[in-house]
Formats: sequence, C-alpha cells, structure tokens
Amino acid sequence: MSRKTILKKKNSLAQLKDHLDLMKKELGYTTSKIKSLEKTQKQSEWENIDYVDGKSINELRYQERKLYEKISSLQKEIKKSRSKTLLITELSLLPVLVLLILVSGIGTNVIDSSANENSFKTRHIIENLRGDTVDTWKSWRLVGTSMNVNIINARGIPGEQIDVITNAIISEVSLQVDDSITHKGPVGSSSTYFGGWAGALKSISNNDSRFSIPTEFNVIKSFEGEGQVIITLSNLRDSDGYTGYTKSIVDGNEILKSFITIYGVSNLTDEELATIVRHEFGHALGLGHSTAPEDLMAPTIDMTVPYISECNVLAIKDLYNGIQGSTVCEK
Repeated sequence: MSRKTILKKKNSLAQLKDHLDLMKKELGYTTSKIKSLEKTQKQSEWENIDYVDGKSINELRYQERKLYEKISSLQKEIKKSRSKTLLITELSLLPVLVLLILVSGIGTNVIDSSANENSFKTRHIIENLRGDTVDTWKSWRLVGTSMNVNIINARGIPGEQIDVITNAIISEVSLQVDDSITHKGPVGSSSTYFGGWAGALKSISNNDSRFSIPTEFNVIKSFEGEGQVIITLSNLRDSDGYTGYTKSIVDGNEILKSFITIYGVSNLTDEELATIVRHEFGHALGLGHSTAPEDLMAPTIDMTVPYISECNVLAIKDLYNGIQGSTVCEK
C-alpha cells in the first residue's frame, strides 16, 4: 500500500469529522429553534401557527430526528474509518520491519559467540490513536437540573467514607493530566479531568441539549427508598467478585430510577471507593463502558487516572442530545 493511499484515507477521515461537526452545529441550531417555538406555543391555543425560517415546529422536529440519525451514522463511519487507517498504517510498516530484521541479523543461522555475553533491552509503547469510544444507553428526562441521591449506609461504615462518596458526586474540582501518562499525546499536552460528576456536568450545562442534564445533586441518607439514585453500601463481598453494580429501571428510552450497590466497602481505600462511585454513577447517568483501558468507564477500572474524562463528558453531551450508541473520543 503506497504512502499516497494512506494520506488519502486520513484526508477522508478528516472530511468525515468536519461533516460530523457541521451536523452537530445544525442539530444545536434546530433544537434551539424548537425550544423557541415550544415556548411560543404555550401561549397559543393553536399548533403550527408560528414558524421559524419558514418551518413549523413539526417540520423542525422531523428535521431534528433526521439529524440525530445522520450524526449516529457518521460516528459509526468514523469509527470504521479509523480502524481501517490503523490497519493500513501497520501493513505499510511491514517492509521496514523486515528490512530492519535482515540488517540486524535477527533470525539468521549465524551464531555470534559474543552475543551470549550481552544483554538486550526492549521497549514497549502503546499509543492511543483517538479511536476509543464510550457506549451510551438511556438518559434521564428531568424537569429541571436537580437530582436526589440517597445513600443507604451499611452498619459500621464510618462517616468519612460517606463524605468520600458524596464528594465523588458533588465535587466541582477539575485537574489537568499530562497526555503522555495515558498515551493520548506528547509530553506537555494535557487533558481536563473531573473529581466529581457535578463539576463534569456543569462544564457542558451551558450548551443547549434536548434533555436536561443534571448538575445539582441533593444527597440524602434515608432507609425509605427516596431519591432517583439509590446507593447501597455493603460490607459483604459479591459472589462473582464485583466491587460495584448498577441496575436502572427504564421506560422506553427514559431512566426512571437507578440502584447502585458498592461491595466490600470497609476493605476499600478512600481513592478506590471514590473511583468505584464515579464509575457506577456514570452508569446511573446512562453511560456504558469505554474501549480505552485507562478510562474511568472501562469494564475493569484502571487506577492510573481515576477521574471523569473529557470523553465521558462528551458522551453525556451526545446522550442528552438524543444520540445513543457510542461516542468517539476526541483523544
């Protein structure tokens, strides 16, 4: 495969990304027009008497639905294109690797008696090629941006651990992490991570979204089952070895209630407990798992950077704009 072909593939991927950005901008504009007409209709007894740019609210809703479908299709196409580009790049490097092997003499039948006296060092580098995704599932359909979270405490669990759990939800602390740590970029470039979901969600709350994104979390402690998200703390070990479990009750595409269980709480460090809560609360908000092993939402949690990533936030943004399936990470 020639270098020209590889560049052509990369250019095609760039065009897809540009098209996706345009579609998202058009979707945002269409959604804002629908909201404007909805406010107008509340003051009117008749439907479709108001128009924006010559289109009725029903026409705009149809356009919005078609944009959702196009964006979802483009995201899948980008994911496939990135996989093909990676494969082509790997194949193009094969002749170079073969040449290096022949020049170095590896694999020949000639035995160098001095070779046994030397040790050999190798280096293994894994680089993230911006092809990772975070799956999205269902979303809440809140009236407003407030959500009640009930923590049901197991007997004997100290109040300090309750504070750790609470902070993993309501904290607005953000931090910059060097991209080289997660192999997402060179030394010196960085990405923003969040210590709590409140801060992460507030970072996108200014953007118009189809459904309200929760940004205010009222944490209560009751055994009566109040709250939209119920967190149960247990000192018992799960029979299958899980440290956290989330179950959500849904109606169609709407989450009605979520139940989180944290197992073996007394055996967890504060950092481990906070990380598990962030992960499970991500599920409660509607996220699935990430394909990036170092991401908070990976199936097996890696404690290297145990915080909410930009990709997690981007996935929430897509989900609450009605785009379900998966979100391609920017890094």
